[in-house]
Amino acid sequence: MDIDQSTKPKDAPMAGSMSLKLQESAIIEDVLFTMMGIEGTYIGIVTPAAAPQDLDVEYIHKEFKTDESLDPSLRDLVSRILPLASIYLSLEAFVELHSRFEYGYVSHALCAAIRNLLKEYLILIAQLENQFRSSPDFTLQKLWYYIQPTMQTLSSLDILVGVIREAGKKKEPDDEIEALLNPKEGIPLECKGGSILAIIAAGMFNMSGDPVTKKLYGFLLNKASVPYTTMLESWIHKGEIRDPYEEFMIVKSRKVSKENIKEDFNDAYWEQRYTIRENYVPSFLVPLKSKILLAGKYLNVIRECGIHLSQADRSASATVQPSASTNVPERNDILAALSGGRLVDTIEDAYQYANKKLLDLLLKDKQLLGRLRSMKRYFFLDQSDYFTHFLDLASAELKRPSKEVSLNKLQSLMDLALRNPSSVTVNDIFKEDLKVDLSHLSLVDQLLRIIHVGGLGQGQAQIQDQGQGQMLGGERVDSRASSYKIRSHSRGGSGIHQHQGSNDSWQDENAVEGRDNGTKSGISAGGLSSMDSIMMSTAELPTQSRGPLAGIDALTLDYSVKFPLSLVISRKALTKYQLLFRHLLYLKHGEQVLCATWTEHAKSTVWKNTSPELKQWRGRVYSLRARMLTFVQQFAYYVCSEVLEPNWRDLASKLSKVSTVDHVLQIHSDFLDTCLNECMLTNSKLLRIYSKLMSTCIKFTNYTDRFTRALMAMENQLDEETAAMAPSNQVQQIEQAMKRLNEFEDGFIYHIKLLIEALNFYSATETVQYLCLVVRLDYNQFYANQTTASLHLAGNPSS
Repeated sequence: MDIDQSTKPKDAPMAGSMSLKLQESAIIEDVLFTMMGIEGTYIGIVTPAAAPQDLDVEYIHKEFKTDESLDPSLRDLVSRILPLASIYLSLEAFVELHSRFEYGYVSHALCAAIRNLLKEYLILIAQLENQFRSSPDFTLQKLWYYIQPTMQTLSSLDILVGVIREAGKKKEPDDEIEALLNPKEGIPLECKGGSILAIIAAGMFNMSGDPVTKKLYGFLLNKASVPYTTMLESWIHKGEIRDPYEEFMIVKSRKVSKENIKEDFNDAYWEQRYTIRENYVPSFLVPLKSKILLAGKYLNVIRECGIHLSQADRSASATVQPSASTNVPERNDILAALSGGRLVDTIEDAYQYANKKLLDLLLKDKQLLGRLRSMKRYFFLDQSDYFTHFLDLASAELKRPSKEVSLNKLQSLMDLALRNPSSVTVNDIFKEDLKVDLSHLSLVDQLLRIIHVGGLGQGQAQIQDQGQGQMLGGERVDSRASSYKIRSHSRGGSGIHQHQGSNDSWQDENAVEGRDNGTKSGISAGGLSSMDSIMMSTAELPTQSRGPLAGIDALTLDYSVKFPLSLVISRKALTKYQLLFRHLLYLKHGEQVLCATWTEHAKSTVWKNTSPELKQWRGRVYSLRARMLTFVQQFAYYVCSEVLEPNWRDLASKLSKVSTVDHVLQIHSDFLDTCLNECMLTNSKLLRIYSKLMSTCIKFTNYTDRFTRALMAMENQLDEETAAMAPSNQVQQIEQAMKRLNEFEDGFIYHIKLLIEALNFYSATETVQYLCLVVRLDYNQFYANQTTASLHLAGNPSS
C-alpha cells in the first residue's frame, strides 16, 4: 500500500518535510487514533484477504504501515507501539463474536470481563491524549513508557483468546460423506462453558512465575466462572440442570426416564440418565467430578419422588468438611479465585447432604431392608409354607402346557395362599406386590442365553447323537427277560455309559418314551483326569428343550417395585432373583416327585410283596431312587444353607453400615452375582451337567408306573401257568423296562461323577464354595471309588 496515495489527505505535508518536533507531535496524534483502531494521517491499516472460515479475520491479522519519510528513530518507536493496536482490534473482534447468545453464559461473562479491561484501556488512551494536549513536554518516549503495563495485560489477553479460538476450530472433513455425517452446526463445546474455564485455569497455573499475568487470569476466571458456578450450585443443591447452551459438565439424556426402569435390563437410568462430559470438566473440578455428579443424581431422585427439600433443612444438615484443596496445593490459587475458595466445601457439603437424604429415603422411608427381606421370603422360599400350599392348589393347572395355563387363575391361587391366616405371609405388608408369571423359556435355556454360550445346533446335535449311537450301539449287552440274571447293585463305574439324548427340561412320560437314540460316550479308566474330558462331555449335552414347556417349568415370580426402590431392585436385579427362584423350584419339584415315587412304592403291594427272585431288581430301583433323592436334597440344602442364607446375612450386615447410595447398589449387585455364581448358574458346563442330572431324576419318576407294570410282568413270568397266558408283548415290555433302568443308572452315575470332577476343577478357578457341594454329594467317597471294572461286570448277564 502506498501511504501517500491511499491514506494521507491531499493537503497533508510529507512527514519528512516537517521538523523533528512537528513530526513527533503529528505521529503521537496518529498513534493515539490508531490505538483505538482508527487510521491516522501517517499510519495506515492494511487488511489481508479474508478466509471464509474465519469470522473475525478482518480484526485478527491487522498490519500497519507508517509513512516512509518519518524520522527513523520515531518510526522504530512507533513500530513497537502499533502491535498494541492490533491486539486491541483482535480483542474487540473476539468480544463481538463470542458475545453472541449461542456461545453460552460463560463466554458472555468472559467477554464482559474483557470488555471492562478494554474500557480501562480506552480510559488510558483518553488520559494520554489529555497529557498530549496539555503538556508541551509529552513525547513519544513517554507514551511508550506509560503503555508498558497495558501492553503486558493485553498481550496476555491476546494469548488467552488465541488459545480459545484454536480450541473452537474444527478439523475439516476428509470427504463429502464425513461432512454429511458430521455437519458443522452449532458452537463447539471446546470453546464454551467448562472448556473455557479449563483453558483459563491452565493459563493461570502455567503463569505461576508471572504474578501480574496470574492475577489477570485469576480475575478473568473469577468473572467467567460466575454463571458456571450458578449452574453447578443449581445442580448440587436442587438436582436441576439449567444449561440452555450445553456448556455444563453434566448432561441429561432425555431418552432415559424413570418409567423405563421396570423394563430396563441394563440399569440405564442410574448409569445413563445423567453423565459427565469427560472432556469438558474444568481441571480444578476433576477431583470432585464424581461427587458433583452423585450429589445432583441423589437430589434428582428425591425430587422425582415429589419431595421438597427446604433451605432450612439443608442448613440444619450442613456439616463442615475438610477442604479437598489441601490435597492439591498447586491448585489453591485457582480454587481461591472461585467463590473465594468456598467451592470445594460447598460441593462436599452438598454431596454429604444429598447422600444422607437419599439413604434415609431408601432405608427408612421406603424400607429397603424390609423389601429385600420380603423378596427373600418369596424368591428364596424362606419360610415357604405358603408356596407348598400354592403348589398343592395349582398342581392340576401346572401340569398343563405353559401356553394353556391360566395366569389369572394362578394369581388368584397365589393370593389365596398368601392370605391364609395360618401362613407366615399374612402379616407381610408387601405381599400385594408379589405377582405370578410364566416364562417362555426353561431355566437352563434362559441361563445359557444370558451367559452367551451356544452349543451345537439342533440339527448338528442330532447328527452327532446318531453317529455315536451307531458306533457304540453294539458294545452294550442288555439283560434278557428269560434269564432274570439281575445286574449287580454297584454300577457307579466310569466305563461305557449311555446319555439321555434330548433334554434339559422336565419332561413327561411321553417325552421319556420318545428318547430311544441317546448318545454314548466314554471316559478313561482312570476317571476324569483333566478338564478336557469334562469339556468334551459337556459339549455333547443339549442346549434346547424339546416338546412343550410344562406349566411347572415356566412358573416364576415377579415383584412390583416403585421408584426410587427400583434403582436398587431394578429389572436386572429382579431377573437374577427370578433365576434363583426357578433354580430352587427346580430342586423342590424334583424332591417332591421323588418323594411321591417313594410313597407309591411304599403303599403298592406289588413292590412290597416281591418274589425273592426279583428282590435284587427291586433293590436296584430303590437304590437309584434313594441316590437321586439324596442328590436333590443335598443340592437344595447347599443352595439354601451354604449359599443364600450366609450371603443374605452378609448383605443385611453391610446394609446396616452402608454410607453411600452407590455402595448400596454395589453390595446388592455383588450379593446377587455371588449367589448366582455359587449356585452354578453362571457356568455353562456345570449348568449342562446339573441339567442332565435333574432331567434324569424327573424322567425316572415319570417311568415309575412302567416299572410297576414291568415288575408285575416279571412276577407273571415266574409262574409257568400265568406265563403261558401272558400277552405276546409282555417279554418286550420287560426288556424295555430293564433297558430303561440300565440307562437311568448309567446316566445318573456318569453325570454325577462328571459333576463332582468339574466342581473340583472349578473350585480352584472360580469359587472354593464348590468344595462344600462336593463334600455333600460324595461325602463317603462312594462315587469317587467307583471303578470301570465294576460297571463292565455289572453290564454282563453272566456275572
